[in-house]
Amino acid sequence: MKEAFPSDKLLSWFTQNKRPLPWRQHYDPYHVWISEVMAQQTRMDQLLPYYVKFLKQFPTVKVLADADEQSVLKAWEGLGYYSRARNLHHAAKQVANEKKGNIPHTKKELQELKGFGPYISSAVASIAFNENEVVVDGNVFRVMSRFWGDSQDVSLPKTRNAFEEKLHTILPRGKAREFNQALMELGALVCSPDNPNCNECPLQNACYAFAYGKQSEFPVKTKKIKPPIRHFMAVRVEQKGKLLLFKRKQKLLHGMFEFPMVEYNPLTDNLEKIEKKFSEEFGITLKLGKSNGEARHQYSHFTQHVHMVNASIVQHTSPLSWVQVEEVKSLPLSRVQQKLMN
Repeated sequence: MKEAFPSDKLLSWFTQNKRPLPWRQHYDPYHVWISEVMAQQTRMDQLLPYYVKFLKQFPTVKVLADADEQSVLKAWEGLGYYSRARNLHHAAKQVANEKKGNIPHTKKELQELKGFGPYISSAVASIAFNENEVVVDGNVFRVMSRFWGDSQDVSLPKTRNAFEEKLHTILPRGKAREFNQALMELGALVCSPDNPNCNECPLQNACYAFAYGKQSEFPVKTKKIKPPIRHFMAVRVEQKGKLLLFKRKQKLLHGMFEFPMVEYNPLTDNLEKIEKKFSEEFGITLKLGKSNGEARHQYSHFTQHVHMVNASIVQHTSPLSWVQVEEVKSLPLSRVQQKLMN
């Protein structure tokens, strides 16, 4: 079990088995960057159609930098985690205005850009520019915790740091692009969470988990507490073929459009209290009517349950924003708002 890490076998396996992903054709830094941002919290089969569509609309950093936020959010619609899109847009402006349109090569320089944390910085530096950096995502955690028999809790930041340090000791210098992708690809295609295909694994002969039949014991991860359910009331107010919509100013889903919506407690809040919430939040006095459907959506930290009702305006103290019904789908809408529209 003390056999050196078989980098040559891993790289050979990657050469023969890597998927023909579009950014692997030329490793254009902008394309790699877009792919890595999209790949966070998104499966590869879901990512690819969005990737192609996004690059068609924003083919260069400059085009993205010059775009308005609403069009960027609309193009991101369906991928979720819209802060990623806003950070991407902001960083594109930084590259265009401060870096003369050139994406930085090094991890340190990349971290000066909005949204470039340790992972994205390492990924772009190594995959786009072949800098000697290591990348640790969920696939790499799984592959290497099994290979090393490492029982550290992968949900802890200190474990990521420890894995990065150990990976740097086995990183073949000058081959970071292939090495990092190979580990991620191995986790995606062979070293799967359940029933890994160990007979196809180039690391098999030196793998701790395989040798002792402990694949199911790694990686070690603290179980998450089930996120709470939060209830919201949304209202559909329609007048002369127009819908009442608001543009969010809150941090979550900032810049997205939605029906007027308030959080409420279904056990204690009656209609009068809910109507008061709308008055306080939006400056509109409403008469709530019949139910018009419901929608649920799972965020990372809570489950959103939205109950929608028809409503009419009694009076308002704030300016109202009306949108033609046929134009609503051209606006950036969150997944739950799309469900409410259908």
